[in-house]
Amino acid sequence: MFSTLSSPTRYAEKGAVGFVPDIKVYEDIPMEPAHWDYRVLTIDTNSRSLPDEERLNELGREGWLLVGVLNQGPTGDVAIVHYYFVRQKVN
Repeated sequence: MFSTLSSPTRYAEKGAVGFVPDIKVYEDIPMEPAHWDYRVLTIDTNSRSLPDEERLNELGREGWLLVGVLNQGPTGDVAIVHYYFVRQKVN
């Protein structure tokens, strides 16, 4: 059972000794900003099918993260869909 301790006297009554300090350590270490690779997969849906689960999983195994999809919609004879991927560069 938990109880709220309202005063140091009640704390002492429970047999507790001392306290646990909240220690924070700050270091002034310069950090390199993250660098990113980007990939755009553009599909003309009139001539190619959209990527299936297998293709998306393959890109995921390569480290690509899908961050956006843009359906340009039909413009004349063409319907274009863009898939935007990002992954962090490894130095």
